[in-house]
Amino acid sequence: MKRTILSAAALLLVATCLQAQSIAGTWQGRLPIAALTQNTTPGSALRVVFTIQKSSDSSLHGSISLIDRGNSTPLTSISVSAPNVTFTLGDNVNFHGKLSADGQSIAGTWTQGDRSFPLTLELATADTLWHREGPTALPPMAANADPAFEVATIKPCEPVEHGVSFDLTGLPFVARDVSAKELIKIAYNLRGRQVLGGPSWLDENKYDVTAKSDTPGRPSEDQGRTMVRKLLVERFHLACHTEEQLYPVFALTLDPKGPRPTPSDPNNTQGNVIGHQDGGEFVQQFSGVTMQQFLGFIMNVFQDKQLVDETGLTGAYDITLRFPASVFESPDDRGPNDERGTAIINAAQHTGFKFVSKKEPLPVVMVDHIDPPTPN
Repeated sequence: MKRTILSAAALLLVATCLQAQSIAGTWQGRLPIAALTQNTTPGSALRVVFTIQKSSDSSLHGSISLIDRGNSTPLTSISVSAPNVTFTLGDNVNFHGKLSADGQSIAGTWTQGDRSFPLTLELATADTLWHREGPTALPPMAANADPAFEVATIKPCEPVEHGVSFDLTGLPFVARDVSAKELIKIAYNLRGRQVLGGPSWLDENKYDVTAKSDTPGRPSEDQGRTMVRKLLVERFHLACHTEEQLYPVFALTLDPKGPRPTPSDPNNTQGNVIGHQDGGEFVQQFSGVTMQQFLGFIMNVFQDKQLVDETGLTGAYDITLRFPASVFESPDDRGPNDERGTAIINAAQHTGFKFVSKKEPLPVVMVDHIDPPTPN
């Protein structure tokens, strides 16, 4: 009987210690690549990093990063009931494990849909912390560099709507399903309403573009836009001028009484957005986004007004918005949708932001001359 009592006391002590421990920190492990792809090569694995942080109110928040792919996504929820730990991402991905008695590892299972894979996480130290490898680990281009595309291939796009895609910091630069007007928007960081003039094909003919920089290092977004501007002059013979016109805008500001967005995991090198349904709500999670990128996403579905950033925030942030799932009942409709845009704006105003309606002068690109692209 005495031994049983001591054993129970020991278990209680361990549980109390585990409960007192914080799991804040960086946890890393190797996930079989088959968990995310159809690759079944023996030994293939992805380096997965969970970054867990404690908020000022002692609640936990965090993100998951596939470190060698250069992306990070905020976790939907974090649950700790010692020794059990659960990290949830969306509505069909979670990791559930048990924290070791010394608080240095979590052995558990990664579940994605109807598939499960073993995954053990180790608490990283300054000496064991993983660093990015491969193309995403390239150092940034020199800040004073004036890059151009050394080689660029421009091909007519197949007449199938995939939706515009591009990555200004990508190596190489790749843009898909873009019109010349879209390239001008990218080059000058404008909305479609801010590009005026030009022939009808400016917005009708679509292209796929692949280009290689003449300068070593990963370009910043501004350097990427510089290269696209040079590409438009060299290959499309673009001649244009800029001026200002008055537009109705919604200015994004901070609610003095509201919360502040969470700074992103520094491992996140590119903006990311995912969505999932949670009961009667649709949850949109932004990770690693600047305020300009955040507003750009909203403007992709909301065309009524221009959105401008007046928050004064710099850097990248994680933002979670929740709005009625009914707003996204037609997932195949990828075009502008003011009802969705209004819902997103309303949701943003419940997370510490405010939108102020006003009029402001905005830059406009006037197309004076442009030709179809020259041959590759």
